[in-house]
Amino acid sequence: MVITSFLFMSLLSISILIYYIVPRRFQWIALLVYSIVFFVLSSTPYTSIYLLVSILSTHFCAHGIYRCADQRRKSKRYLIAGILVNAGMLAALKYSNFAVNNINVILYRFGITQPIPNVSLLAPLGISFYTLQVIAYLVDVYGGITAPDKSVFKTALFVGFYPQLTSGPIAKHEEMSRQLFEGHCFDADNLLYGMQRILWGVFKKIVISARLGIIVDTIYEDVVLYNGLYIWIAAAFFLLQLYTDFSGCMDIVIGASECYGIILPENFRRPFFSRSVQEFFQRWHITLGGWLRDYIMYPVSRTGLWRKMARKINKKIPSYLAMLIVWLLFGLWHGGHWKYVIGEGLFCYSCILLGKLYEPLFKWLIQKLHIQVNTISWRIFQSVRVFVLLSIANMFFRLKNIKETLRALKYGITHWNPWILLDDSLYELGLSAKNVRLLLSCLVVLFIVDLLGEKYDLRKEIAKQNLVFRWIVWGTLLFSVLIFGYYGTGYDAESFIYGNF
Repeated sequence: MVITSFLFMSLLSISILIYYIVPRRFQWIALLVYSIVFFVLSSTPYTSIYLLVSILSTHFCAHGIYRCADQRRKSKRYLIAGILVNAGMLAALKYSNFAVNNINVILYRFGITQPIPNVSLLAPLGISFYTLQVIAYLVDVYGGITAPDKSVFKTALFVGFYPQLTSGPIAKHEEMSRQLFEGHCFDADNLLYGMQRILWGVFKKIVISARLGIIVDTIYEDVVLYNGLYIWIAAAFFLLQLYTDFSGCMDIVIGASECYGIILPENFRRPFFSRSVQEFFQRWHITLGGWLRDYIMYPVSRTGLWRKMARKINKKIPSYLAMLIVWLLFGLWHGGHWKYVIGEGLFCYSCILLGKLYEPLFKWLIQKLHIQVNTISWRIFQSVRVFVLLSIANMFFRLKNIKETLRALKYGITHWNPWILLDDSLYELGLSAKNVRLLLSCLVVLFIVDLLGEKYDLRKEIAKQNLVFRWIVWGTLLFSVLIFGYYGTGYDAESFIYGNF
C-alpha cells in the first residue's frame, strides 16, 4: 500500500476516526494495529521477519543497556550487539551485491574468471530509515538521554510507526515517545492542518513531479540524440523532480501524522534558497544529516586518535577527515553503487571542502571586484550556483552508472543548441505544449510558496484570512490535483523515488 493510493487515504480516514473514538490510553494500540496493517499490505510476508527481528533485538538490547547502566563495559556490549544486528541486516540486504561485484572485479584482475554469484534478497519497506532510527535509540539509551520503552509493543510502534516507514523522517525516541503513547484529544486544527499538508504533498507529487519525470526520462533515455542544452534541462528538472517527489512524500507523511496530533520532525526547509552546498544539506533531508552529524561525525571527532591528530598535525585536518567519512556514508546510504559514493558523497564533499579551503581567496576576489554581497543579485547568484552544482551531483544519482553520467556531461558540454528554447523542441519530450506550460506555471507557484515560506507559516497565515479566501485557496489546490494530476498511461503515480531506499 502506497501513500498516494485511494486505499491508503480511505484507511487513513478510518484510522483517524477510530483513533479519536477509543480512550486516550488505548490510542497507541490503535496506531500499532494500523501500522501492522499498513506494513503487511505494503510488504511480502517474509520481509516482515526483518522488521520483527529489529524490534525484538532493539527492545532486548535497550533494556540490557539500561539495566547495566552502572556497568559500562557490559552496557556497551548490549549497545554493540544491538547495532550489529540492525546494521548487519541493512548491510546484508542492501549491500551484499555491491560487495560481491567489487570482489569479482578484484578476483578478475588476479586471473580468477569464475565470478561469485549475486544474491537475491528483498529488503523490507523503510529499512534504511528505521535502522538508523533504532541505532540512534540504542545510543541515546546508552548515553542516558532517553529511557527504553517498558513494553515490546511500544518499541514496535516506535520502530514501525506507519507514516515513517515509507521514507522517514528519522525521529529521535525522546521526540516521539511522549507523542506516541500519551494519547491526544480531538483537535480540529490538527486535523485540518494535516489534511492541508497532505493535499500540498499530493499536488507536488502528481501534478509537478510526474510531469518533470516524463521530460527527464525522455532526455536521459538517449543523451546522444538529446544533447547540449537538453542535458542541462534534464539535470535541472531531475533535481526539481527529486525535490517535489521527496518533499511531497514528506508533506503527506507529516500531514498524516499531524492528523493524530503527532508532530514529526521536518525534513526539508526550502533548500533552493541555500547560498552554499553546505547550507543546502542543512535544508535537505535534514533528519539524515542530523543523524550523521550526531552519531557519526561528533563521536569520530571525539576519539583519542582524532584528538592526537588535531594536536600533532592541524586542527582542521581531523575535522575534514571526519566530514569525509560522513559524506562517504551519505553517498553509500543511497545504495550499493559507486555512482552514489561519487555523486552524492565525494562530489558534494569536494564542493564543501573547496569552499572552506579557498574561502580567503574568494573573499579577496569579492573585495577586489567590488562585489556588494548584501544585495539580492548576489544572493540569487549564490543560489543559482548551488542549484547548478547539485544538478550535476544528482546526474550521478539518476543515470545508470558513472560512465553514462560522464558521457552525458560530455554531450552537454561539447554540443551547442540554445535554439531549442525558441522553437517547439521542448514540446517533443513527452509532454504537450499545454502540459509544459502548466508545468512551468506550477513551478512558479512552488517558488512563490517556498519564497513566502521563508518568512511566514503559510497555513497559519491562510487560517487568519476570511472564510471565502480560505475556501478559494484550498479549493483551488484540491481541484488542481483532481483536474491536473497526471494519470497518463505508463506512469506510476504511486511510486516515490526515495521509497526505494
